[in-house]
Amino acid sequence: MKKECLIIAGGEWDTTFASRYVKEKYGMELPTVITADLGLSRAVRLGLWPDLLLGDFDSLDRSYLEDYRKQTGKEPLFFPSEKDDTDSALAVEAALEQGASHICILGGTGGRLDHTLANISLLVRCMEAGVQGELVDSCNRIRLIDARLDIRKDEQFGVYVSLLPLSADVTGITLEGFRYPLTNAVISQGMTLGVSNEILGETGSIRIRTGKLLVIESRDK
Repeated sequence: MKKECLIIAGGEWDTTFASRYVKEKYGMELPTVITADLGLSRAVRLGLWPDLLLGDFDSLDRSYLEDYRKQTGKEPLFFPSEKDDTDSALAVEAALEQGASHICILGGTGGRLDHTLANISLLVRCMEAGVQGELVDSCNRIRLIDARLDIRKDEQFGVYVSLLPLSADVTGITLEGFRYPLTNAVISQGMTLGVSNEILGETGSIRIRTGKLLVIESRDK
């Protein structure tokens, strides 16, 4: 398996953004593509036929399944609708089992809030496996850190950088190169101190001592 893996899920979708993002991120060297259920229809809009298709297919027009078989010569992986894991979680597990070192999820946000939150929690699973994970949509890039992250201003996604604790407390937060710097700060769940910061220097540096911190780069619609 290629080290880069793109998972396309069934959340809100902006084909124009997704097409541009995939081209800019991967260029001509496409990653391994895994689609979860309805994600197949989104991949097809991008001209992609996935390396792996899985799900319970309760949302996908079944005609896509036959098209997938014809185009790839592969069989979808069927799962029962009554199961312990979401289709997106199954896709992440498949990527990890095949050796991905970086997982990007498109179509993992918007729509049902429970699915969005569940997909954000999958970043913990990626972190535990030693894999970089991110969720991306037209307004946001979401990552999870437990140590350090440097964001170059000329490569950042959007305008704002927000920090939200995923663990009860995140300690030792130090921000350099930001409009609102911090030194050895603590952000606990229920606090909004880390919302809507901006990078002023060439690079914004985020360091933490303990905990798990969501880093959300965002822009307005």
